[in-house]
Amino acid sequence: MDFREKYGQWAIVLGATEGIGKAAAFEFARRGMDVILVGRRKEALEALAKEIHVETGQEIKVLPQDLSKYDAAEKLISATKDLDMGAVNYVACLHAMGEYNKINYETYEQMYRVNIRTFSRLLHYFIGKFKERNRGAFITIGSLSGWTSLPFCAEYAAQKSYMMLVTEGVAYECKNTNVDVLLLTAGATITPTWLKNKPADPKAVAAAMYPEDVVKDGFDQLGKTYSYLAGEINRENMQKNRCLDRNEVIEKLGKMFEHLA
Repeated sequence: MDFREKYGQWAIVLGATEGIGKAAAFEFARRGMDVILVGRRKEALEALAKEIHVETGQEIKVLPQDLSKYDAAEKLISATKDLDMGAVNYVACLHAMGEYNKINYETYEQMYRVNIRTFSRLLHYFIGKFKERNRGAFITIGSLSGWTSLPFCAEYAAQKSYMMLVTEGVAYECKNTNVDVLLLTAGATITPTWLKNKPADPKAVAAAMYPEDVVKDGFDQLGKTYSYLAGEINRENMQKNRCLDRNEVIEKLGKMFEHLA
């Protein structure tokens, strides 16, 4: 599918520096869109922009921005207001692993600003704009932790659950329009962050996907469904977990991450 023709000229990737965000930026460009890269590290974004442009020929803009800042969303809205915006991919997330009470509470406040405050403001703004012109796409990257809960990463799991529920609800509200909204949930994905905090369970590690596969699989679901879990193994494991009591799932996940306490 040519995304530029269907949605518009520009895609913006929030959290584009590495992992799923980097893969998404390449995929948007390969599907015909010019891309805006958002992240904290300007030099890394500029290097990525050059790499994408050389491969695809698409125009790539760089917008360095710390999404935990209170005015982050407004700055991004201002920077894109005169562009033909076609797609938004909110990949950015902030998390902290460890026992809940041992994490500095300021870290939780910073997580809230990235995972909820900036996210919800941009979702509200762009969905409004897309509905006005009756075309566009918004993709939220979800996490399996938001489907259950996650001991030793409890605050993050709760915030990802918020992102999941809001995105799915808005997706349904857009079903009779040409605006496609998708919650794309990733399971274990081989990113620098995941490698630092990977679970102790060898089966969970073996199920890990590459970011490029998550993105390609997910982007193909735009306009077809509201919520999608990438990866056949992930979907099989989710079906198995649904047969368990909720307390059993918490126990299972807790044992996987006890080593991070």
